[in-house]
Amino acid sequence: MGAFGWSLPPGVTSLPGDEPCICEVCNQTDDTCACPECPECGEFGDPKCYEQHGLVRTPQQIQLHDEAEKRWEEDAKADAEFWEGHKSHLEETLED
Repeated sequence: MGAFGWSLPPGVTSLPGDEPCICEVCNQTDDTCACPECPECGEFGDPKCYEQHGLVRTPQQIQLHDEAEKRWEEDAKADAEFWEGHKSHLEETLED
């Protein structure tokens, strides 16, 4: 084993399953989730609680959700522009 208890391949920084979960209500990671605990079932960030248990989304949850959606759209657009800019180089590489 390595100094940290695991011997991971180069470039691997976490174990499978250690990725942060994204809340379906506020689109934040577990440690920054702004969702309250459901008084009915005790869950956090479950959309069903808002539909079936009477929870109401707060302005903060709505804002965080919208900001994350916008950021993801901007990231996807930047990725598409990057790959479109490199498309001819990739095609040349594949032809060789």
